[in-house]
Amino acid sequence: MSNSIEYKCINAIGNSLELDRMLTEIITTFIRLTSAISGTYLSTTPYPTNIITIGNEFDIPDSLSNNTEGYEIYRAASNYVLDIPIEKGHFLFLFSHNTDLAILGNMFSNFRIKLSNAINACRSVEELRSLNTVLSNQVIEEKSINKINEKLIVDQSRMAIMGEMIGMIAHQWRQPITIIGMVANNLIFDINLGESVSEKLLDDLELIDKQVHYLSQTIDDFRNFSRPNKLPQSFTPLQISKEIVTILGKKLEEHRIILSFNGDMESPFVSYKNELLQVFLNILSNSKDAFNEHPIDNPVITFQSKVEVNSIQFFIQDNAGGIPPDIIEHIFEPYFSSKNAKNGTGLGLYMSAIIIEKHLGGTISVSSDHVGSLFSITLPIDPNKDSNSVY
Repeated sequence: MSNSIEYKCINAIGNSLELDRMLTEIITTFIRLTSAISGTYLSTTPYPTNIITIGNEFDIPDSLSNNTEGYEIYRAASNYVLDIPIEKGHFLFLFSHNTDLAILGNMFSNFRIKLSNAINACRSVEELRSLNTVLSNQVIEEKSINKINEKLIVDQSRMAIMGEMIGMIAHQWRQPITIIGMVANNLIFDINLGESVSEKLLDDLELIDKQVHYLSQTIDDFRNFSRPNKLPQSFTPLQISKEIVTILGKKLEEHRIILSFNGDMESPFVSYKNELLQVFLNILSNSKDAFNEHPIDNPVITFQSKVEVNSIQFFIQDNAGGIPPDIIEHIFEPYFSSKNAKNGTGLGLYMSAIIIEKHLGGTISVSSDHVGSLFSITLPIDPNKDSNSVY
């Protein structure tokens, strides 16, 4: 009979890697095959805890044996408690008599090593699951932190561009403000001389109105760029090229840089215009700076768009001498810059990669030779049909 009990108890050991389920199986099997009234497992690590009890609860003896090679029998009122110590715990069973308890104690002690190993395995599984949960939470937390950091970098880069745009606006405003001032002074001079003619006055006022409209449009362009898109919108490469010229055109003209647009400029696509414009301005500004560092006689930047079945491609190429082979693989890394400290933060292209790849669901790459560099950007025609877009 004891061999049968031992065999079935050993079989119960491997039924589960869940500690509570395995202990329940062992205690239940032992009670079913013996005359035990109830049973319990008491863990002594990290402190005494009654992990599982089958049957009626009973008083645990105040002092338990530390003998992990044998067993103990305690008197409990009119009953008896069989105590089988194992590593880091005790199995205790309540009996109404002490007949055969020595046999059962020896039998149970025979597989204590297997039982101890099984309990340790269950605890290891629990620790692993707990560790996995902690690691999963850390991954989620790190992703959240990275997302916040990416947003900060994008915002920082946007502010840098906006700072440059303020300088551009100030430059673009000088001419119309000068014209308005000159016309106003001439009108005042004519009036003082009594030479004001209604027809000339009307022409002068129309000129002032035209210049004021130009100033207002410049501010609108700046305001629209500074306000991130909340929803994707449909627009064409031609529309975005006009905004590029409005914002950056004067600056390129100052440096005698020719900016040309070609390819399919009329096909609409859906994206976040201001975010995409921010990327284009970063790349074009880098080309402008490259020409400043490596002056040539005929600086040219070409901006080409090409429409595929489900995507649109943009190619921005310059002839500014290219990017050195030893740094080209690093240019999309944060805080890496080939410019001197005064002219570069190392965030522009990193931010551009984040916007294109994580926000707009596209890809961005760069190639270079001794003539110049080529940036290639591919975007879905409609991000609503592309699961990569995270906006």
